Amino acid sequence: MPASSKNTARPPAAASAARLPATDRRRQDRRRTLKSSDEAIEARVRLHQHAAVVRALPWVAGLSALGAMSVAAAAPASAVRVPMWMWLFALTVLTLVQLRFWQHERRQGRPVLVSRRRIRLYGLHAGLTGLLWSLPPVLMTFGGNGTMAAVCGMTLMTMLCAGALSVLTVPRALRTYLALLGLGPLAGVMLQGSLPAWSLLVQWVVLAGLASACSRALQRLLRARIGAELQSDHQMQIVGLLLRDFEDQGSDVIWEIDVAGRLCHVSSALAEALGREVGALNGRSLTGLLNELQKDLPESERESAGLLHERLTQGQPFRDVPLPLVIEGQPRWWSMTAKPLVDERGSAVGWRGVARDMTQARHADRRLTWLAHNDTLTGLTNRAHFRVLLEKALAQAQQQQRRGAVMCLDLDGFKSVNDTLGHATGDALLVEVARRLKEAAGRAQVVARLGGDEFAVLMRSVHEDGEIAAAGQRIIEAMRAPCEVMGAAVPVRVSVGIARFPDDGMTVDEMMQHGDLALYDAKSHAPGSVRFFVARLGEQVRRRLVLERDLREAIERGQLELHFQPKVSLRDWTVTGFEALLRWHHPEHGPISPAEFIPVAEESGLILQMGEWALDQACREAARWPDPLQVAVNISPVQVMAQNLPDAVQRALQRSGLAPHRLELEITESVFINETRGTVERLHALGRLGVQIALDDFGTGYSSLAYLRRFPFDTLKIDRAFVRELLVSRDARSIVRNILALAQSLRMSTVAEGVEEPMQVSVLEAEGCDLVQGYYASRPMPAGQVLDFMLNWGERHRPHRPREFELANTEPAGLPALSGTTMR
Repeated sequence: MPASSKNTARPPAAASAARLPATDRRRQDRRRTLKSSDEAIEARVRLHQHAAVVRALPWVAGLSALGAMSVAAAAPASAVRVPMWMWLFALTVLTLVQLRFWQHERRQGRPVLVSRRRIRLYGLHAGLTGLLWSLPPVLMTFGGNGTMAAVCGMTLMTMLCAGALSVLTVPRALRTYLALLGLGPLAGVMLQGSLPAWSLLVQWVVLAGLASACSRALQRLLRARIGAELQSDHQMQIVGLLLRDFEDQGSDVIWEIDVAGRLCHVSSALAEALGREVGALNGRSLTGLLNELQKDLPESERESAGLLHERLTQGQPFRDVPLPLVIEGQPRWWSMTAKPLVDERGSAVGWRGVARDMTQARHADRRLTWLAHNDTLTGLTNRAHFRVLLEKALAQAQQQQRRGAVMCLDLDGFKSVNDTLGHATGDALLVEVARRLKEAAGRAQVVARLGGDEFAVLMRSVHEDGEIAAAGQRIIEAMRAPCEVMGAAVPVRVSVGIARFPDDGMTVDEMMQHGDLALYDAKSHAPGSVRFFVARLGEQVRRRLVLERDLREAIERGQLELHFQPKVSLRDWTVTGFEALLRWHHPEHGPISPAEFIPVAEESGLILQMGEWALDQACREAARWPDPLQVAVNISPVQVMAQNLPDAVQRALQRSGLAPHRLELEITESVFINETRGTVERLHALGRLGVQIALDDFGTGYSSLAYLRRFPFDTLKIDRAFVRELLVSRDARSIVRNILALAQSLRMSTVAEGVEEPMQVSVLEAEGCDLVQGYYASRPMPAGQVLDFMLNWGERHRPHRPREFELANTEPAGLPALSGTTMR
């Protein structure tokens, strides 16, 4: 045989079992199950048979002794004495053996198992008893009289019934007993043949038949009952295993109380969950225990124990009754479920149920509820819950004729904090702002974070506008000091817009919209101030929204164009370059002023797309001009803050082929209001490209003159406001003269904007200005007219200073220090 065959060889029985079809194997398994089940039933039946025999033994022994004495007393003198005494002796010995066995079994108690041999011995004993009691009818034949016959008949019937009752649960023993006991009546009929003998035989047959039939019926009932008990025990074992596994594996514990409400059958899991010993809980009142575990809770939460007691009193099953407890100093939440226990008569005997620890679920529910109502970063009320609270406040105000207000706030320049210091610093700043805002608003008000750097305050009840304005001013004052976050001192400024109810609206959407409009008005006209909503703001914002929408379409449809205004040298009156100016001709509303649509583009973010287009288009146009001519392009502060400005400039130069020195970028002083290290670095990057940098509208901004030293601008442009006042204001002439002197000392060229009169040209030339730009030289023109303008420029009549114009009273003012001085 091959080695592989040897290794896989199995015993013949196992091999044959493996070769059986699946159906046959299932049949074998079923037979084994049934066989084991039948054996268990038989074992339980033998226990019942043994118990029945032992219970009946003293009664059978007593009746046997009484019957023997009755027969002996009724026997006449003519009866055979020796056989009678022998019969009496044998019966006495048998009775004593029965009583001895009964006493022994009582001392031993109920056995766990009764063997088949013992049941067979019971049959042998029953047969011996029946045989002894079959002798009196035979002895009566030899010398008996009528009295003895009557006594024998009655005694025989008594013993038939007594013996049958003792072994009624053991059919084989009963049949043996009846068969041997029947020999007596049968012998009497055969020996005497008298009518009493036949009567005794007939009675015996009837009673024996009844006893045999009852035995068979009782045996069937006994087996059926025991089978049901075994099945019930099996199910209880399964249930017990499941319950133990349920308690071991889960957070649920089983509890049970009796009809008096005392805990019983306390499991170790329940005791551990309650932090007590099992012995201390058994017999303890459930209500008293719960009252003890709830004594440290608020009164409102202690009512749950009363609710549980009420459910127990009603006697109906209940589910998920919440029960707050304090166990070992820790708050816990249990959910109680139970149903009443009843006995076989339907009477209540107690309750059994399950206690589920819902603490984690409760915490999770509370956390979810908190998340649904609060902002995760600051802990303030979130937008959705704020709207719900506002809706309730509006309804109460309408019912109670009260006034209230909604404040909308946001941080000025928060985006630059995120961009320069990082989002972590920005988040820390928002947390600090939220803390200050809650302190300034007070506990009576609802403070919410609507998103980003937007906040809102709900004042549910106010009396007058002064009270609202004072609250808004307190908030602004609370934000004045810089916030110390993550090692940096971050300056904070908030603007506040206020809408009042019922004056400005009675719906949530109206109040939020009007608050936003007031906030927009504050940020646009007076950042860091408080503004109330007025009706005109709605129309302004609606126009702005329409303007923004139309501006987007204008960019997509190419409705924007560039016009160019020349810059003229005062030294030789030649055109040195042009400034590119953005123009928008609306198809319905006509020309839109840049002063109107440029701020909209900056706020909406469209300025980045517009600025890149204007830069690219200006470079393309300038590339077609004669080489000396420059083109100047205005750059928005939003573009300067963008990271990609140097790249955008380089791309425009490369695509157009324009030399970098022919491009001048004009920026305003407002760039330096939120100046960061990146701002100056981007300006230096532009300088490295070779382009010219001009500081536009100089003297009207808020920046320090120190920036003129930190970054070397190529050109200073004098704002048109000073030029317009040049001929009528001594202060304006002094400012212009100082700006020109400052530019000369820093080796910068100068350009005067808004020059419209010959006399302005004369004064600027006399003061040393390099270039002028304005209507006096030319109005802005479309790109197609630039070359024609240059061809026709030629020599023009230069203006001369009038003789009557005196500058004697305009002495130069002292120059301010360059460090830390602010020009406004």
